[in-house]
Amino acid sequence: MKKTTTKKLPRGIRNKNPLNIRKGGKLWKGQVSHDGKFCIFESMEMGYRAAFILLNTYNQKYQRWTVIDIIYRWAPPKDHNHTKAYVERVCQLTGLHPTSTIVVDSWIAEKREEAIRFVWAMAKVENGDAYVTEADLETVRRGYELAFPKHNRGER
Repeated sequence: MKKTTTKKLPRGIRNKNPLNIRKGGKLWKGQVSHDGKFCIFESMEMGYRAAFILLNTYNQKYQRWTVIDIIYRWAPPKDHNHTKAYVERVCQLTGLHPTSTIVVDSWIAEKREEAIRFVWAMAKVENGDAYVTEADLETVRRGYELAFPKHNRGER
């Protein structure tokens, strides 16, 4: 049997950074390092946590609310991304329309679940179907809970 090395894993999986967040000036909570270009997190949950917080910033600061607007900012064509295909795949995986609104930090349970499935679909696009499965939805949920713990305790 051939030995599998971590080098063959997609970067987002190796770095526990499923949405491939680029390194910045300050460290994210749970970030242990970077690979020169992208953050490395201590766990997948912390990588998802950072993704939710960053996407919430897209909502609140940049007024990016729709699937298409969020993804065109996340993976713009100018960075050699196949952004249109990215949007189409996320919509296919989630059943959302490109103009569907994504409210990342929501008190409404259905909107929270929609945001969780949206991030899960983005992770599938970023890393490949073989590395992000239905079973990973629980890890994405834990990342959401770390990002927005007030929703879990019923606090406002």
